[in-house]
Amino acid sequence: MKYSFIYFILLFSLGTLYSQEAPKLRANINIYRHDIYVNIEAVVENNDHIFNNKLNYILLSLKRKGTSNNYQKDNRFGEFSLFPNEKKIITTLKLNIEKDQELKIYLFIKNKDQLIAQDSIKINEINKMLKTSSLRETEIEIKGLVIENVKTKMGRDFYDFFYQKYNSSGAKYSSIIQINEKPSLGGRGSLVTVEMDNDKIFEFQARPDEELLRNAAVYSLKLIENYSKNKKTIKKNLY
Repeated sequence: MKYSFIYFILLFSLGTLYSQEAPKLRANINIYRHDIYVNIEAVVENNDHIFNNKLNYILLSLKRKGTSNNYQKDNRFGEFSLFPNEKKIITTLKLNIEKDQELKIYLFIKNKDQLIAQDSIKINEINKMLKTSSLRETEIEIKGLVIENVKTKMGRDFYDFFYQKYNSSGAKYSSIIQINEKPSLGGRGSLVTVEMDNDKIFEFQARPDEELLRNAAVYSLKLIENYSKNKKTIKKNLY
């Protein structure tokens, strides 16, 4: 009995230590006010003892006036690496914000296709002491948002066709849709990927062919619609 009790204490202690272990990678948004401008720093800290290579970030800002549903969007992408126990500013952004405007900022850190760290913040009442608050998931108003990271005219054409079709369809999904492009080494084509909820929905080899790009845009929207419907069905069955 004595040994069983000691074993239970050790097991409980190890479980407590494990549950309180700090995240290996931490993402933070730092903000500084200067007159009507807000300086934004995207900061990532590596609490691990290993080198993290080829990480990706998305810094997204949404600004609106009053209670308008129209957002001004700014998104930035990039790749970075972190040495053990290193803390780094991976990108900065400077925006002006008036007293009746609201600004929402999102920082996503990904390792390949996996989301590993994130932070978000809402800024309002700039004329006071820069009141800020963290955003809960229920407050993230990103319906209909499409962000792109394209490199070539082909990628831009596909994004334009996709967004025109999406905008005219009337559908507004609550998740962010991402369109990414990796140009081929030869320069004639590129790999275009459409993602939603960090899941790859569609991927194809783009070419300077308008019909191909238009058809790919239509097909990817159908896949997104099916993905969204299936996700709702799964959630309904679970809860």
